[in-house]
Amino acid sequence: TFGWHESNLQLQDLQAENLLSPELLETLAGASAYAFPKTARPYIHQVQAWRSLLNEKPRSAIVTTGTGSGKTECFMVPILEDLIREHQRTKQALVGVRALFLYPLNALINSQQERLNAWTQRFGSNIRFCLYNGKTPDKASYVRNEQKLKHNQILSRELLRREPAPILMTNATMLEYMLVRQEDASI
Repeated sequence: TFGWHESNLQLQDLQAENLLSPELLETLAGASAYAFPKTARPYIHQVQAWRSLLNEKPRSAIVTTGTGSGKTECFMVPILEDLIREHQRTKQALVGVRALFLYPLNALINSQQERLNAWTQRFGSNIRFCLYNGKTPDKASYVRNEQKLKHNQILSRELLRREPAPILMTNATMLEYMLVRQEDASI
């Protein structure tokens, strides 16, 4: 119900304080429907969340604000920044879950697919994500042709088990299955 206040900073200003990397800024700026231009003025609550989560000693953050106020960016931007930094340090494709996005409904998971695709596409197989729910095909052969086109997304349970994505989006039911099923232990 309250207005959201823009910060007096542009996204590109956050590079000068080593909060956001040039790679992330380029990625966000070129992300088609989910573009976040370098000259955009993020909301104050977004900048506060990024500073807390990207601090040398990260702190937990709770963000409560209205629909359309950029809550998703509050957590996704720092996660992507961390993954980009790790990839730059290691110079290797990231394998293994580093971020778990737990949503109560598959519709919410699916709504984030386009955004994650736009924000990770530039990194190809180096920074991938997986949407893991009851509709995720078990065998890689079922999605082989589609998988060849989507290097930044894992489309099957088989590939997820073999090469877990750094970003895993799922729901509580599937998380419970992953924790008790022997075949999902590698995730």
